[in-house]
Amino acid sequence: MQLEQENLIKLLGIENLPQEEKLRIVDKASELVQKRVVLRVVEGLEMDKKQQFAEFLQKGDQEKLAEFLVAESPNLDTMIMEEIGKVKAELQDTVDKK
Repeated sequence: MQLEQENLIKLLGIENLPQEEKLRIVDKASELVQKRVVLRVVEGLEMDKKQQFAEFLQKGDQEKLAEFLVAESPNLDTMIMEEIGKVKAELQDTVDKK
C-alpha cells in the first residue's frame, strides 16, 4: 500500500517546496492515508475477519497484513486515492488559512 514519493508529491501539489519539507509532508501524509485506509477496511469487516486482522497485526506480519487488506478490499486503490484527495484538501485548507 506504500505510494511512491514522487507520485504523492505530485498528487499533493507540493513540487515547489524545498526537498526536506516535501519529505516531511510526504511521510506524514503517507502515514495518515495508510491509517485512514486501514480504518475504512477494518470498519467494513465481519467480526471473524476483524479477529484475523488483529492476529496479523499483533504478530507484526506486514506481508500478511498487506495481503489481507488487498484480499478483503477489492476497491483498495480507490480508497487510497479518495484518502489522498481528502488529505490534499485538508492541507490546502491549512495553507489557505495562513
